[in-house]
Amino acid sequence: MTITILLILVCVAVLCSLDMTAFGQFMISRPIFCGPLFGWLLGDITTGLWVGMIVEMVWINAIPLGVAVPIDISSITILAVFWSTKNFAQTSEIQAAAVWGIVLAIPFAYLYKEMEIAGREFNVKIMRWVERGVQEGKESRINKGIFLGLLLFVARLFVFYLVAMLVCDFIYQGVFFQFTPFVRLGLKKAWYILPVLGFGAALHNFRSALNLKRR
Repeated sequence: MTITILLILVCVAVLCSLDMTAFGQFMISRPIFCGPLFGWLLGDITTGLWVGMIVEMVWINAIPLGVAVPIDISSITILAVFWSTKNFAQTSEIQAAAVWGIVLAIPFAYLYKEMEIAGREFNVKIMRWVERGVQEGKESRINKGIFLGLLLFVARLFVFYLVAMLVCDFIYQGVFFQFTPFVRLGLKKAWYILPVLGFGAALHNFRSALNLKRR
């Protein structure tokens, strides 16, 4: 994979994750969309759809509401699809590789959650800077503050995905090739069991939501 293609994929990943809270809310950040999208870009839309379906159902309630900052499920999907299809597309190892990708991507989702919290704290400083400017009659700071906050958000996402895709891909491959045939077989079986887990998680979340409405 050339650096040009990698940068294009990083930009697409940034665009998808940007939709989560910063701009758009067109739902392209949802795993059921960005999973097949990256699968299509990398030549394996089936794996992308399957990974997106699993992540969507398991973390269907991971929605940013108000000050709540859930884990970034877009990154779980994008990274899992990227690592697995880049290295094992159209091979017999793709199912095991995709499951390993999901497992490895989960810590990155929590890492980005912490980055998002830090980013929001910095945005508060930008907001106060804008407020001081407005009080001083410098209304132009409003546009500058919005632009600066969005620019920092994009920069944070870009660095996050670039490092995860470029550097951590070596970790992904190195660990996977150390797995014994027994472990790989277990991961392959998990590929078919995880949708059942996801379906159960989705039912549990819907049941919890119904109980809250009744109260």
